[in-house]
Amino acid sequence: MPYCPKCHSEFQDWVQTCPDCGVALTRETPPASEPRQSARENRPLMQVATAPNQFIADLWAAILEDNGIHCLVRRPDLSIAFQISPLNLSHEIHVLASQAESAIEILESIEEQDEVLPEDTGHPGIE
Repeated sequence: MPYCPKCHSEFQDWVQTCPDCGVALTRETPPASEPRQSARENRPLMQVATAPNQFIADLWAAILEDNGIHCLVRRPDLSIAFQISPLNLSHEIHVLASQAESAIEILESIEEQDEVLPEDTGHPGIE
């Protein structure tokens, strides 16, 4: 099986480039002294926010991605979706621990902007 000479992850035969490192894979076995684990395994996630519903979670996730912060939106347990729409359940936003502080600052700035927006008066142009 091919493996990545940088992160030492193993891949299926059809994979030619490591998706994590962008390095061409090799068929040579890695040195025994180096660990053979994916770079992803050493990257802990941290919950940075809880969105009140799916729409807000998707919005926050898109904003974080636009700022170069990859995130994971943890959906609610769908076993209770028979009683409540899953769209209205809270969703957790997780990012790499190393990016948590930046993610929190970005999400807090969104909340601050929402606080200074004027109240919606209904239809535009109608008072």
